[in-house]
Amino acid sequence: MVAPAPPAQTPASRPASPAPGWRGSLAVFATAFVFLLALEALLRRPPSEGWRFQAWDSERMMQTLSLRELRDEPLRSLWYLHIQPPLLDVFRATLAQLHRSLDGAALVDAVDRWTYVAWAGVFALITMLVFRWVYRLAGRNVALVGAAVSTLHPAALAFATLLDGTLASAAAFLWFSYELWRFHRAEGSVARLAAASLVLFYLRSIFQWPFFALVALCLLAMRVPRGQVARYLGVTLLVAGPYVLKQQVLFGTPMTSTFDGLNFCRAIGMGEPDLGAVKLPPGALPTSLPSPSSAAVLRVEDKLGGHFNYNHLDYLRYSAGLKHVCRQALLARPVTATLASFVENAALYGQPSSRYQPNALVDRLPWREPLDVVFSWPVLAILGLALGIGAARRLEGRDAWLRAAGLVLPVLFVFTVSIMFEKGENMRFKYFLEPVLLVFFCAELSRLTSRVLSRPSVPTSAASDEPLAR
Repeated sequence: MVAPAPPAQTPASRPASPAPGWRGSLAVFATAFVFLLALEALLRRPPSEGWRFQAWDSERMMQTLSLRELRDEPLRSLWYLHIQPPLLDVFRATLAQLHRSLDGAALVDAVDRWTYVAWAGVFALITMLVFRWVYRLAGRNVALVGAAVSTLHPAALAFATLLDGTLASAAAFLWFSYELWRFHRAEGSVARLAAASLVLFYLRSIFQWPFFALVALCLLAMRVPRGQVARYLGVTLLVAGPYVLKQQVLFGTPMTSTFDGLNFCRAIGMGEPDLGAVKLPPGALPTSLPSPSSAAVLRVEDKLGGHFNYNHLDYLRYSAGLKHVCRQALLARPVTATLASFVENAALYGQPSSRYQPNALVDRLPWREPLDVVFSWPVLAILGLALGIGAARRLEGRDAWLRAAGLVLPVLFVFTVSIMFEKGENMRFKYFLEPVLLVFFCAELSRLTSRVLSRPSVPTSAASDEPLAR
């Protein structure tokens, strides 16, 4: 068999610098980890105001199961989870088992405190991966700058102190993008890319099984051999397929989340419609569901602290009805009304990610304002467009454009889903992309700076003779 020819060495695909040593990477990780813990200790609120940095404990999150059920029925609760992928609650169930002797608010406090520590580790992991990736693209000094910006970024600090899966999702997407970029450099690993894709699938509901097909398309665009693409699809579908089948059999949906009906209605500007006056046709609601006696997470209405349990079977039926209402509304209302709602979503998406919720730590950062300006509309869009055009001008030939498209498509996918399927929390979804954008900005700004500094100076006489030639 003849080995496939290596990809052409275009300016966009020239060999990257070697990766930094692990000692340096671990030093960056440790610095970011200690920095966050020290900042939390310094800016923690007075005990009388509560120890959390934002108002919500983890039981308040719509997407989480109650720690009470995760402590008492961990496997059964995770089996009958339908509101979100299971990875976050697997982590919370593990912590609940370590604190089985606690109950009520004490159990929630113990789990949330350890979640803060774990999120500090994820925060440091993002910083380390930004450092390693920028190091390969632009060298050590620029990588240190990128790591510093990643560490100081108000959105990163905000989501490191928010008790949901946003920070972990951003870390997983950064890892996925890095592994996809390594295929762009002809050094990719099917196993690593599949692992990153599966973490996204089991962690965040926007990465459903069709995402695997999109990644396969990206690999084909980058001229990855079809055998490797087939192995990627085989591994991901083999691991994700049984879970999709379980969801279909138990809950009548091939998706990992049943929030889709609510999200669709919100996204097109309908809010949360009341189904009391809606006549649903036969088949709109699932006809075969588990018995409420199967697990407490299907029948108990409230979680610890009195927060509503969205994993209740009644909510599953409600969400299924909302999907029908949304489809009917899309057919009946003018297209302009739907597009206008998407424009509103885009405006929310452009807001600073760190402004998602008041945060006792982030709200007191002296450097918050300038970084929020850079990572929000319109500066973020202008910077991305300008640097993107500069990068596109270096592409030569159809293959170079296809290989670049293979890298950009997943980013565009996340951007599109964050606008078309959400209203209200769009700026939080923007942080999924911000570490990847930071890597791109560091690399392109370094390249631009090098070109400016290496440009030969124009003699004074020549400059004065032809002032309009500049």
